[in-house]
Amino acid sequence: RLCLKHPGEGNPLLSLSVPPPPVSPEHFLHQRRGECHFQNGTQRVHYLYRFIWDRQEIVRFDSQVGKFEALTELGRPTAEKWNQDRDILQQKKAEVDAFCSHNHGITLPFARDRRVQPIVTIAPMDQPTTSHNILLICNVGRFYPPKIEIKWFKNGEEEEGSQVWNTNLIQNGDWTFQTEVMLETQPERGDVYTCQVDHASLKEPVTVQWEPQSDAARSKMWTGIVGFVLGLVFVAPGVFLCVKNKKGDDGATCLGPADPQLCCSEQHL
Repeated sequence: RLCLKHPGEGNPLLSLSVPPPPVSPEHFLHQRRGECHFQNGTQRVHYLYRFIWDRQEIVRFDSQVGKFEALTELGRPTAEKWNQDRDILQQKKAEVDAFCSHNHGITLPFARDRRVQPIVTIAPMDQPTTSHNILLICNVGRFYPPKIEIKWFKNGEEEEGSQVWNTNLIQNGDWTFQTEVMLETQPERGDVYTCQVDHASLKEPVTVQWEPQSDAARSKMWTGIVGFVLGLVFVAPGVFLCVKNKKGDDGATCLGPADPQLCCSEQHL
């Protein structure tokens, strides 16, 4: 609070309240970020040096401008100070070659030139409706770079329109990506569906095919699985008893006279 007393008769008093200065936060963010933007390899290099205070950029050095620029009033004193320092300016101008061009050659093999071939699989999924439509999912995973082209074909003809849709590109966290392209369709016996993937890591597009199984084929498959399981259930107890009864008999031990194949023969040398 500021108080002013006027000289003279009555001595009037003027009181003026001044707000306290803002309290600095206990935690803040301070960043210095260097960015290199390349065009045609290293023929044209644009270097930016950003000074960020509490998540706000306040000062920037731009190689195309050749000096520091204040982006806020807070950064103006800093920009003026650095622009008056010839050594700092020369250092930032030299970083176009010393930092950008130098690191461009080092990182090129495992950054821009890196190639990882995609893994492609097809998975059918029944739609929860009364129709006979199914959803064919072409899963394309673990590829780099992220640019990729995926197409669905039915009997050699490309499938397009509202029945085909893509999911967003997902980063795996190890410099590889994955995505899915789905096709809603009503397959018939004899149809052949193909997922075709074209990518920079491939010499030619890779294709994976899927054909619908008939009801009879699915029935035979499940019959075989059930029969195999039932066979294990009935044979396992017999084998267990056979092993248990091997107490020193030199001959054959049969589990029942009705089935001579369930006899165990043991020989002592």
